[in-house]
Amino acid sequence: MLVRTDEVISGIASPRSPSLVTVASLDQQKTSAQRELLLFFPLLVALSILFYWLIIGKHDTIAMTLFMWTPGSAALLTRLLLREKFPMSSLFLNKRLVQPLAVALFTPLAIGLLAYGIAWKTGITPLVHFHVSTNVAFLLSLVGANPSLFALTGSLLLIVGGEIVSATGEEIGWRGYMLTRLIDAGVPRPILVSGIIWSLWHWPLILLTPSSSSLSQIVVACIFLVTITSLGCISAHLRLTTGSLWPSILLHAAWNGIILEIFDAFTKGADTSIWTGESGLLIACMTILAAFIITRTHRDTRKPPS
Repeated sequence: MLVRTDEVISGIASPRSPSLVTVASLDQQKTSAQRELLLFFPLLVALSILFYWLIIGKHDTIAMTLFMWTPGSAALLTRLLLREKFPMSSLFLNKRLVQPLAVALFTPLAIGLLAYGIAWKTGITPLVHFHVSTNVAFLLSLVGANPSLFALTGSLLLIVGGEIVSATGEEIGWRGYMLTRLIDAGVPRPILVSGIIWSLWHWPLILLTPSSSSLSQIVVACIFLVTITSLGCISAHLRLTTGSLWPSILLHAAWNGIILEIFDAFTKGADTSIWTGESGLLIACMTILAAFIITRTHRDTRKPPS
């Protein structure tokens, strides 16, 4: 029996199990993971190219939402083609996840408060009236000018639910599948590598679309690389220390909702890309700091093997 990293961290198998030594050799595990990655990456590239074309070439807005499910789809297809089982325990909720979920939720909030707070306080980024994003504006247009409490609550739940569904599509692929296979394949610094791959996956959308910033697109892409790689390190750490995908999913959803939908909405109309936003220097610095603190202070919350 071959025991994989995702099964160990999810509690399906114990890292101290004799099966790891007597049945599944490290060479067999490494070879299997390499074979799985050799199928996962081509599927990911093929699906991503399709959606790059739809988003960049056809300006298909729905494709952007579906695009976020390409990593998850590639992972699920790989599991299906190789007849791998899905470790469902990674999607179970339990009381040990309370602290990691809190970390996942409040990390983007803390990064946003520090980065945007410094920018607003020093005057390098103007604080303007709140401008809702396109997605939020669309939902508000549906409920009308004087919506009921029920309508507002429903709209809020749709926004939160949408962010979670989109984040789930990415996290099933990135932290649920690719990260654990990079570890099993013996790739050096798999956490860092997984974050870099996640960042580079966004590059075509940055480099091949018109820039709204005064910075060159390659500079924007490089700052984005630092920010998202650092965020990926936090996400990977939460995944590996909890055995659950939910902290990674919540971190991703909270980042999109808090940084992109809320904090960015207070800087609309001004060119602040050098300091704030996903490609801002202040956001990059604060995300690096958060990654340093969390990866050194957050403890392992998995249940000890019996």
